[in-house]
Amino acid sequence: MVHQLQGPDEIKAEEALALLCETYWHPIYAFIRRSGIKPHDAEDLAQGFFFHLFSHNSLATADQGKGKLRTFLLACLKNYLGNERDRAAAQKRGASLMVSMDVELAETLYRDESLNDDSPDRLFQRRWALSVLETSMSLLAAQYQHKEKIFIELRPFLGFGSKPEKSYEKISEELGIPVGTLKNQVHRLRDRWRDILFEQVGMTLEDPSPENIRNELQELRGCV
Repeated sequence: MVHQLQGPDEIKAEEALALLCETYWHPIYAFIRRSGIKPHDAEDLAQGFFFHLFSHNSLATADQGKGKLRTFLLACLKNYLGNERDRAAAQKRGASLMVSMDVELAETLYRDESLNDDSPDRLFQRRWALSVLETSMSLLAAQYQHKEKIFIELRPFLGFGSKPEKSYEKISEELGIPVGTLKNQVHRLRDRWRDILFEQVGMTLEDPSPENIRNELQELRGCV
């Protein structure tokens, strides 16, 4: 996405930025809210920040050899808030690029997270980790559209989100699938999810070697 942003095709650049923003705007919003900004103003600032990235070509300076994407974006955000907060609303109204934001969802997530005393930086890292996990799970679900019912029933066994409310035996009875087959499918789901997660994390690292990806995953797990 960052490479497309730096390319000459403005349409592809806007599409890439929109995808980048929609994927990672929850950490941005959480950081702004934890910095003491009210919801409406936080939405304005988030919109203004993403427009700033595009209009000032800020991501052109994103060098994969200089570190992690999340570290780069957080530094850009802090700089933006320090220098441009007063003009954020005006930038949002004048922007030709508007990012799709489910503010109600973001605010619900923020309220749930506000029960702890995480710093803005810590909350940003936590939201980033959860965004990576959620994106990888969405990609996994898309690959199992032809087995949507089975995927919905087996997803709780992946260890992300809610715990299983049904046993393998109960699901076996409802779907008419042997328990052994269900357990094998969960094993395959976990393997595929791991592969997708490795791919997603690898795209945000300077050196996407297996060791570095595992280290990053370990770091992200510590934020959740």
